[in-house]
Amino acid sequence: MKKSQKPYKQALKILFVVLLVVAMIVLYCIGSFAYVFAATERNGIELNGTAAAIYVDESNSYLWDYQGDKQYDPASTTKLLTCLVAAEHLKLNSKVKVTKEALKVTDTVLFLQEGEKVTVKTLMHLALMESHNEAAKMLAIATSGSEKKFAKLMDAKAKEIGCTNSKFKNSTGLSDPRNYCTAKDMCLITEAALSNTTIRKICAKAEYKIPASNKHDAKTLKNTNLFLAGGTVTESDGSKTKVKKIKEIFGGKTGTTVKYKGTMTVACEIEGLDVYITVLNSTINGKYKDIANLVDYAKSNINPYVAVEKGKPTDKKAKVKGGAVRKVPGEIKEDGIINLPEGASAALVLVKEVFDEDIEAPVSVGDKIGKAVIYLADEEVSSVDIVATKDVPEGWIFSKIGIPNSVAIVIIVVLSVIVILFIIIRILRGVNRAKARARRKERIKEIALKQLERERDVDERNWPYK
Repeated sequence: MKKSQKPYKQALKILFVVLLVVAMIVLYCIGSFAYVFAATERNGIELNGTAAAIYVDESNSYLWDYQGDKQYDPASTTKLLTCLVAAEHLKLNSKVKVTKEALKVTDTVLFLQEGEKVTVKTLMHLALMESHNEAAKMLAIATSGSEKKFAKLMDAKAKEIGCTNSKFKNSTGLSDPRNYCTAKDMCLITEAALSNTTIRKICAKAEYKIPASNKHDAKTLKNTNLFLAGGTVTESDGSKTKVKKIKEIFGGKTGTTVKYKGTMTVACEIEGLDVYITVLNSTINGKYKDIANLVDYAKSNINPYVAVEKGKPTDKKAKVKGGAVRKVPGEIKEDGIINLPEGASAALVLVKEVFDEDIEAPVSVGDKIGKAVIYLADEEVSSVDIVATKDVPEGWIFSKIGIPNSVAIVIIVVLSVIVILFIIIRILRGVNRAKARARRKERIKEIALKQLERERDVDERNWPYK
């Protein structure tokens, strides 16, 4: 009986081992499925986010996108648009007094205090580097008097930039169902914001020390965009992810929603091209992995093509009003680089010179006088400035009616010759008339003398008839 139980026990052990192995495999698969769920391949790129886009500025086109037109909560990436609008209405060094209204922001750890006096420049650093909501709201109030009025300016600016599927109801990016943006639109907003010199410089700083105020000592800010210097990001569950510096990235903005979703938009320089990348509805840690993957994709798929070279002389000259000369030669200011899509031929690229219509003297070397417009298959994709290669001083009075100095000199010489000839002719005519009068007088005198001689001869002969 005991002998018969041994095979049974042995079978149970084997079954237990098999079940243990199966359980381990299942757990491993669950972990793998969880990873896949967290980071799914989307149009060839592994992403945690559910919407993303890559925009190439010089080509004015999207290199890649996944649900690029789907609307999501942009979170604090909104502050790029906030600072762009504020920069266009406020002076950087002007002082702003923080109001009680500006501090009324939910889900926010406040840094600024009521009555604190700071510059617009400091507010921008706080909003863009450490994403302080009260700083963004204070910019809105300083610009428009209220956040509601400021939101209208934001929408107007977004529309001007080319955004078609976005709406903004606040300056902070705090979650609001009426506040939404798409990955494609956020790429355009990022490009426009970083075209502003001040914003571009702020977003490029990994650290910055803001000056002391009447309420705070000087403080060193650290940029939440860890790609600028590297660092560690902590997820809502406490897990940490190391982020390596990406040298191609020169700016951007992070964001976190109330549901702990991560958003991020960055600006990169890849192969001489400005590339803007946005990911929405990701995770706090995952957005960094997403951006890194998107940068890698851009680096592998961008095909830069120099459509026109820096320093190339223009085929034609630009017309100048009121100048010593009528036209000024030009050259291309910088390389006109575009992204040539895969399979596209360089023969499809066309460059057309377009000069400004209202160029007025004086013109100095280096002044913008037009642009070289780059077309790809008859579609305008980019342009670079054309600058003057010669100085054009103001012309004489004749230049006001389009006559340059060289022509004016010829006209003056011709007119002078004509006047001189006219004077000479008048003088000669006067001399001739004087000579003619003198001859007439001589003739009359001769006739008179002859008449006197005849009369004297008659008197001497004593003729009865005269």
